[in-house]
Amino acid sequence: MVSRGIRAGLPGLVVAGLLVGGHARAEAEVRAEGDLGLGNFFTKGWDEEWHPRKRRTPDMAILRATTNFLERELRLDYVLTDLRTGKYEAQHLAQGLIAYGVNRRLMLEVITNYQWNTPAQGAPQHGGGGGALVRAQLVENDTQSYAFQAKLAVPNPGLGQTQTSMAYTLTGWQDLQAVVPFLDRVGLYFSFTYENLLGSHASGARENDISYDVSLAKTWTRADQPVFGKFTTFLEFYATTDLDGAHSGWTVATLTPGIRFWFLPVHSVIAGVDFPISSNPTFAAIYRVTYIMNFE
Repeated sequence: MVSRGIRAGLPGLVVAGLLVGGHARAEAEVRAEGDLGLGNFFTKGWDEEWHPRKRRTPDMAILRATTNFLERELRLDYVLTDLRTGKYEAQHLAQGLIAYGVNRRLMLEVITNYQWNTPAQGAPQHGGGGGALVRAQLVENDTQSYAFQAKLAVPNPGLGQTQTSMAYTLTGWQDLQAVVPFLDRVGLYFSFTYENLLGSHASGARENDISYDVSLAKTWTRADQPVFGKFTTFLEFYATTDLDGAHSGWTVATLTPGIRFWFLPVHSVIAGVDFPISSNPTFAAIYRVTYIMNFE
């Protein structure tokens, strides 16, 4: 009886061992392949299989800071903006994307979205749009990560948009525990974006702007914690400044407290609220919820 039970359990143990061993090998392969940097940008990583890098301090996608590493994921976002001024009371945005790390240096992503604006009176305004981006890994080691990306977003004609957006972003992450040892599993995120809007536009519309983000994130639980794996709290400072147009120099700044956790090994949720901190805000708050499924 005992021997039959052992034999019956062997397949499951073998499968579990293969899964655990597979993740361990993937992590070992990344470490064996070595770190990526600017000095070996053209010679290393382009012919190496992509694997997520495992660290004690997690480096993860959050809400406003542009992600600094390569991914293979499906991501779904919903954003509700509670407006204060203008003819609309609220804006709703649903967005989906698929990102695929081709190798350790290059990632491709396609994006689709649909937005509808709710007026105080009359019919809502709505329409769809989308875009694509390319992200290159500049630096990747145990305590730092830097990437550069170029993103193209087509105008949404249903909302009366006529300008195509070209945005260029430098983004990074630093494990603060490597700098200050008592900051256990605390990460610093930062990104800087220049956007150029191309195409016909109304008089006074902006054509160039910059946006920047500085965020802190603290992870509280282990990855194997049931339901709340890698439970993380974060706070983001995000701002956008118009470089031209009728409101040249105008800056909109927000603070976004949020959380992220994995309720299943490759399934996670992010949630947060943007609160305006600049003068004369056009919105009361922006509510954000994101679902991510990673495939490795």
